[in-house]
Amino acid sequence: MLKFPPRRILAAVDPSAASLHAWEAAKEIAKRFDASLEAVWCVQQAVTAPTGLHNLSPRPGFRAESLKRLKARLGPGARLHAVNGDPVFALRRLARDLRVDLLVMGTHHRPGIVRWIQGSTAEAVVHDAPCPVLVVPRAWRAPRWILAPVHAAAYARRGLLSAAVLARAYKSRLALLEVVEEGAKTSSAAKRISVQAATLPPALYSAVRPSLEVRVGYPVKEILRAERGRDLLVLVAHRKSLLGHMVLGATVERVLRHSRIPILAIPSR
Repeated sequence: MLKFPPRRILAAVDPSAASLHAWEAAKEIAKRFDASLEAVWCVQQAVTAPTGLHNLSPRPGFRAESLKRLKARLGPGARLHAVNGDPVFALRRLARDLRVDLLVMGTHHRPGIVRWIQGSTAEAVVHDAPCPVLVVPRAWRAPRWILAPVHAAAYARRGLLSAAVLARAYKSRLALLEVVEEGAKTSSAAKRISVQAATLPPALYSAVRPSLEVRVGYPVKEILRAERGRDLLVLVAHRKSLLGHMVLGATVERVLRHSRIPILAIPSR
């Protein structure tokens, strides 16, 4: 069951600058919605090149020292836990076990070949997360413009509702976007978006009064173009079949690879 705005937030952190962006975002959101906040560091053994051997550190006590330094960087009062294992599986498990309403994490925009070899933790977590995931690639700022791509599928309304709730809370502008194929009637799409917007609860609709936009072309490409000048992108992460995911991936995951603004991924179920 989708619970938004969140009441319990989990932030994935590590000593990198990217994860600290996520922590600052999680703190601000927790304060705004009066939500509880915890941080977790997923300690994964690193592969030592070129031997391929796994080694967390050559020095005894490295983990304890690193945990102490990381907690100091998060600030006084931070609730920080360390767990062993692969971050993807650990974060999914913790989100389920703790009944988290929002998972916040950073991301590293690695070059293509490195991403192909190592994969992306953010993409993998989003693919099967039990709760909304906010991926923060840069220093967080309160969103003034929120972009929410929508389409005809029933599950798209989950993203629309979440985007509208955030827009009202931040007093930001909300833009709804539908991307249609070449040759499709844009007038039909515009009418469809208008109908979808009207399904928002009256008080919420009145508060955000979303603008409507239709673009023609390839969805991922047009979404990335439309995000320029916007501060937050809200997308629904819909699971494909195993084969479909291996070949194409989900739209939200492909957008994640190139987006330069924070993305809130809402699970489709």
